[in-house]
Amino acid sequence: MDKKGSAVGAVAVILALTILGFFLVGTYMQECKSNRDCPENAYCGTDHECHEYPDKIVVKQNNFLSAAFVLGIALVVAAYIFRNGTKLPFKRY
Repeated sequence: MDKKGSAVGAVAVILALTILGFFLVGTYMQECKSNRDCPENAYCGTDHECHEYPDKIVVKQNNFLSAAFVLGIALVVAAYIFRNGTKLPFKRY
């Protein structure tokens, strides 16, 4: 019984060391961890590499008026349904 337990322990230690090795190599291979690690004209991306800032920054203006209108109507209908139960103002077939 003692040999079986030591074999399982040895496999667990080897597996833990392998996972730790992969983690350390992955951390070591990162080019940057924050924007301070990159030059002034670059930023640190999510892939931990330095990327240059784009020449042109596109800012898109959004109009949420139609979405707010639909959401408002949905809230009014939901309040009407909750207040009057399952009676709806139109016929059900």
